[in-house]
Amino acid sequence: MILKDLPIGTKVREERTSLVFLIADHNHTGYKGTTLITDCAIKLASIDGAEPDNPKDSIKEFGNNFYPHSNIHQWLNSDKADWYMPIHEYDAPPSSDNIDHGRVDFYESPFYSEEAKFTGDHSYQKDPGFLTWFSQGFRDRILESEVHCYKEPTPGVIHFGPPEPYKLKAKVFLLSAPEMGFEKNKNGTEGFRFPLFHDGRMRVAAPIPAAIGRPDDYNYDDCSFYYWLRTPAAGSYTMSMYYNSDHKVGDNNGASFREMPVKAACGIRPALNLDSDATVSDVPDKQGVYTLICGGVYGK
Repeated sequence: MILKDLPIGTKVREERTSLVFLIADHNHTGYKGTTLITDCAIKLASIDGAEPDNPKDSIKEFGNNFYPHSNIHQWLNSDKADWYMPIHEYDAPPSSDNIDHGRVDFYESPFYSEEAKFTGDHSYQKDPGFLTWFSQGFRDRILESEVHCYKEPTPGVIHFGPPEPYKLKAKVFLLSAPEMGFEKNKNGTEGFRFPLFHDGRMRVAAPIPAAIGRPDDYNYDDCSFYYWLRTPAAGSYTMSMYYNSDHKVGDNNGASFREMPVKAACGIRPALNLDSDATVSDVPDKQGVYTLICGGVYGK
């Protein structure tokens, strides 16, 4: 059986890892292959670190909300242990000194205990790139995509209609607000809603235990988690949007919020487009997850 034979919403995982993906769509508008998004938030991180040498005071202190310039974009697309390289003149790494480690507050979420409020060092400059999590066979089947990114119009310049999106080449990316079903006025600028999210419950994501420094047997089945989107907050050069994954499943803009990109306050829930002809196991495992067989004999 191959990947494109499976319906939207099916869970799959690569044989090397326990990381589970959901099928978001096949041949989605603007993309090729099958779009997969992680079932859980894989990491607690900032989108970007502060840039101490940047002449713009807001970016100097709060990081860059233009997704193509973000640290998280570079980390998600690296298969190297030493992944960070400056991508613009004032870029700076997501080191401990450049990240706001303020804890995530869940006072309005009664299902969180005091122990489930997380603190710690969430810098990721020294973490191996995300693609190191996977086998070479899986990486070879990830398709490079043209990811549309919204950039705020230049002040004082008259625009007729939405500005042209920045077209970013990437293998792994964060979803945009329109792809989640929010910010409908940006539809087309940053992509279109994935069918997976017609069911609002699919927006809800818990963190994997490793993302927040908890043991594997810590139970998060009833928890949900904030996670970042690549969309900048409207009218702001300093804020990025995130999804408040707290079981709000209504189709409205009230469930997406904004935060400083420098703040390690939200999870990372990556997406990628995989070759639709990739082989999958004929039957799911006991958890209902199919295995992607990307190289060698199944189970080896």
